[in-house]
Amino acid sequence: MFRIKNKFLRKIIFTIIIFFQTTVMFSDNVNRNKPPKSLNRKISINIKNPEFFQMKNGLKVLVSENHKLPLVRVTLELDCDPFLEKDKAGIKKVFGQMLRSGTKNYSKKKLDEIIDYLGISLYTSFFETSISTLKKNLDKSIFIVSDILMNSKFDNSKELEKIIKQRIVDIDLSEKDPSAILQRVRNVLYFGKDHPYGEYETYDTIKNITLNDLKKLYNKYYVPNMFYLSFVGDISKKEAKKLCDLYFSKWEKKSDISDSFDTPPIKKEFVVPTETEIDIVDVPSLTQSTICFGGPVCLRKNDPIYFSSVIANGILGGGAQSRLFLNLRERKAYTYGAYSVLKHDKNIGYFSVYTQVRNNVTEKAIRDILKEIVEIKNHKVSYDELNIKKNEIIGQFILDLEDPSRIGDLFICELKNNLPNGFYKDYLNKIQSVSVEDVYQSCKKFFSIRNGRIIIIGKADDILPKIKELGYPIRYFDQFGSFLKDEK
Repeated sequence: MFRIKNKFLRKIIFTIIIFFQTTVMFSDNVNRNKPPKSLNRKISINIKNPEFFQMKNGLKVLVSENHKLPLVRVTLELDCDPFLEKDKAGIKKVFGQMLRSGTKNYSKKKLDEIIDYLGISLYTSFFETSISTLKKNLDKSIFIVSDILMNSKFDNSKELEKIIKQRIVDIDLSEKDPSAILQRVRNVLYFGKDHPYGEYETYDTIKNITLNDLKKLYNKYYVPNMFYLSFVGDISKKEAKKLCDLYFSKWEKKSDISDSFDTPPIKKEFVVPTETEIDIVDVPSLTQSTICFGGPVCLRKNDPIYFSSVIANGILGGGAQSRLFLNLRERKAYTYGAYSVLKHDKNIGYFSVYTQVRNNVTEKAIRDILKEIVEIKNHKVSYDELNIKKNEIIGQFILDLEDPSRIGDLFICELKNNLPNGFYKDYLNKIQSVSVEDVYQSCKKFFSIRNGRIIIIGKADDILPKIKELGYPIRYFDQFGSFLKDEK
């Protein structure tokens, strides 16, 4: 069996396969009143379990060997609960950039020179630091990563000033971008400003961040017992252990980290409207309406209903063959695209439908969105739809596994989310086992037009007369999610 290296060619072949499978499903010889026999077939995928060990300092290490290419990807992922940034909102974004601003061993300039010389692909954020490197440069690359994680100084005031200026430019741009406005307002209305998912950065909160704030964050969270370290590629467990002993054994574990940074408990309950309402952010310069409908939901990956919910959302709004896309784009030509998201999260997720349409069809698009949600909730999907979506999900999952680093990410995800052992090895069979009834139950649980929010970023004068005909209460908010007034 040969492996096609060109990603674009692989996608073309995958699309052709799905086309022929779909054609067979819709042929006149198919009995659509019975589930196809293929739904019951077992699919086996050859995912080798990574090697696992834990260091004395609490650092958890996974090793996934793949010797096809002399490349290694090394990733350190922080495992912590979300927390409020409050008057320092935006500090995690700044922190990720400041990780490259200098260590006890190297200045920022010297660090950049070494990274360029070694040809390392380095990524840093608050939650993740990763490198991709040639095997021959692995030892030096690991030293650089360990130095960043263990010895960052956060004393480069010039770099902090530069980053803050850039963040302010980004904020200024986001205040003019309807998609960015929608995301910010949606998060505030779904979760509230007093929840980590509802916070947003402003000029004041960004300017309020100091080097000392970054040091406090670093001292609390950057400890080995809060990290997963993964090696993926041309490396063995023995080699990984040697590198860990050499570069991470002196990283000191902390057992009491509660006093170094304020992290109040996460709010679990959310205020939802007593009835569906329309929330408008008036931007007079816009000629299109950016629309979102939905609200917060509780869905975790370890829920029994998870797999059927993935398929249910896929049929409703996941891709070019989804109901929303086929209706709003293909049949009505209201938009270039319409899609839905059913977000899983171990704390709180959300269900949302998104689209962007011309001002004069805003009301019609909303009616069609609500109509599709009601239809999929009240009537079971067909076996054809179910099987097509299963094939799409299975094909994409297999395609994703072409990237060896993806395998390491999946196993870390299992550990961080307390998923059953072998969750991803059995992923395709779990998808295959979903029935029409399972999808129906997921639709009934998560897809509802009651107590939802219809958020519109658009020109109120153009859309209001027709919007009133929907019969829902209308409220106005500013671009930061603060309530302004009710429409009378």
